[in-house]
Amino acid sequence: MPNASMIDSQPEFDALVQRLANATEIAIDCEMDSMFSYRTSLCVVQVGDGEREDLIDASSGLDTSGLSAIFANPEVCKVFHGGENDIGLLRAQWGSDFATIFDTMAGAQVLGHDGVGLAASLKRHFDVHVSKKFQKADWRVRPLPVEQAEYARMDVRYLLELRDILLDELEELGRVEEAESEFERIRQAHHEHKDFDPESWGRCKSVKKLDPTHRGAFRELFVARDAIACDRNWAPYRVMQESTLQDLAKRAPKSVSDLRDVRGVSRRLNESELTAIVDAIMRGREAGEVKVPKNKRGWSPAQAAGGPMTPEQQATFDALRGWRTERAKKRGVDVARVATNALLASIVRAHPTSREGLAAVEGMEAWRMREYGDELTEVLRATPTQSP
Repeated sequence: MPNASMIDSQPEFDALVQRLANATEIAIDCEMDSMFSYRTSLCVVQVGDGEREDLIDASSGLDTSGLSAIFANPEVCKVFHGGENDIGLLRAQWGSDFATIFDTMAGAQVLGHDGVGLAASLKRHFDVHVSKKFQKADWRVRPLPVEQAEYARMDVRYLLELRDILLDELEELGRVEEAESEFERIRQAHHEHKDFDPESWGRCKSVKKLDPTHRGAFRELFVARDAIACDRNWAPYRVMQESTLQDLAKRAPKSVSDLRDVRGVSRRLNESELTAIVDAIMRGREAGEVKVPKNKRGWSPAQAAGGPMTPEQQATFDALRGWRTERAKKRGVDVARVATNALLASIVRAHPTSREGLAAVEGMEAWRMREYGDELTEVLRATPTQSP
């Protein structure tokens, strides 16, 4: 019978570590509060050994060094599914380091599977259907509801079996080394909190609907909301939704009492926070007409080291992208599994004309050279000679 009990005492935790001491592989997953908090924290850590799944209350102040020692043991394979964020947070908050991992999502991507999320993989290999009911659940809730706890256990219940299935497929297709190179990248993941960009208000959909005279208020409200969210450790939407920012920018309430009447402003805000919101509206109104800042463009070859590309380099880059598209179709994988744009740009700038020169480009691992080296060299030789 499913239960919602979690490990939240040191004796229980130490008993878990002792039980896992002789394990050769363990499944790991983490639940976080990123949808509710300004600074993401671990809430629940799930660990499975193939016989049972345990839930650890990550907010209970445990000494987790015993489990971290298992994470760092190269003799124990740690199995994740999309574990980059998990590893990053475990490293940041528990001080954990990792050796020998297998990521079932990355393995599925290397194999070119359609649908690489956990739900898709469980349906594909075990005919298990996972409810989406708790995808946006609050994992800070204590005690954890029984059904929610069972959902968490499901995240690790099949990972060890899934790892065995995917490893067999990788061996059959000769793609183990390719998968291991991706595992190594994931193993080194770090969690970084992204700094707030006050100009990112221009990317809000609501801005396009605003009169230029209202945009200043929207901008100031956007900044004020973030300051309150940071101070309370709330996700910004919990202070006010974007639609509420738009409404306030139009209505421009001039007092705290007027502001309290606006639907969508959190009733949990105190007097000083509400005053800061009113002041932000007044500052924005005084700014007059405000232009929407230009959005920062996504990655482009011109942003890679070396500056803008020459016409010859751009032609080479386009030729490589064309080759990559066809090669990915032939291999049955996403184009990024063949080569990322950043790698193609590095190849373009180096413009090697031999396999040896191509192998020296950072990112051209041994498996990639074996799989694509001859073809890449051929494409490069057929492209224009680059200007000095």
